[in-house]
Amino acid sequence: MAINRVEIKDFLVFKGEFSMDFSPMVNVLIGANGTGKTTLLKTMYGVLNGKVANCFYSPVIKKSIGFGNGIIRIVIDNDSIAEFRQDVFNEDLGSSVHPLTGKIKTSRAGMSSFVREWSAKENASVFIPEKDMLSHSFGLLALKHERPSIPFDDTLTDIVAKAQLYPKKEMFDNPLCSKIRAIIGGEVAYDNDTFIILKDNNSAQVPFSVEASGYRKLGLLWKLLRNGLLEPGTILFWDEPENSLSPEIIPVLVDVLLELSRNSVQVFVATHSELLASYFAVNREKGDVVLFASLYKDGEQIMRDVSDRFEFLEPNYLTAEPVRLYKKEIERGLGGNV
Repeated sequence: MAINRVEIKDFLVFKGEFSMDFSPMVNVLIGANGTGKTTLLKTMYGVLNGKVANCFYSPVIKKSIGFGNGIIRIVIDNDSIAEFRQDVFNEDLGSSVHPLTGKIKTSRAGMSSFVREWSAKENASVFIPEKDMLSHSFGLLALKHERPSIPFDDTLTDIVAKAQLYPKKEMFDNPLCSKIRAIIGGEVAYDNDTFIILKDNNSAQVPFSVEASGYRKLGLLWKLLRNGLLEPGTILFWDEPENSLSPEIIPVLVDVLLELSRNSVQVFVATHSELLASYFAVNREKGDVVLFASLYKDGEQIMRDVSDRFEFLEPNYLTAEPVRLYKKEIERGLGGNV
């Protein structure tokens, strides 16, 4: 399964109309704060899983839904359309997800008269939020189940549930797991509602809450791989994967994500890291299809510039800011600013 295109109209930060085509392999989104990167990832994940409203949970949105007349349509495998809209199902539009019932209907592109139920494969997509959730797993899912009014959106709790699944035996020899294990120094286990890293060198059991934050992030990826949630045909959405990672680990992470994409896992990342984006550009191999997109605002409208070359994006604030810093260093060196 792969997302080929998204079309959005009047949804949260996306005022007016917005559309974008995607690579079936890797998609790297950059842009300043407030330009819709996280919203875009959450929106697509929400549509695939029939839970758009719950992916933007807050007491205000829960009360009023708060999406105005928003419409989101995504094209899947160049064959089906899954759509979320604020109002009830409208056959003229072909498909919809009712925000309260979560019911999804789809149609073949351009054939609104042919309507069928969209049934995403179980665990067909994974959303890794920017926040570390595994350190807070103890009692979290039970709390949300018994106190549904507590403001946790589904992207925060879904990732805990996916990490809690039992490992698949056939994934035990996954070479990507071995690469990650060499960095974090062990394997991730789940015991007594708590995630721990079982260290290889001294058999220590280190709870996630006291482990290095970068190791926690890689440990989560290791667990998802071992649980069989990143198999061919799945989609990975990852919001700011570079957070807490030491610079020398970033190229390793990029290599892991590129290898996943070569095994038919579609990858979406939203990033503020020039280093991460640049490594996707230089570490890709022949046949890798990496798409870079810069999201930016023109007034209230979200715009996008798309290229297969990171350095060709315009605007590209990830490269613009280091240039400004370099100019200031030159000015200071010449005595212009002491």
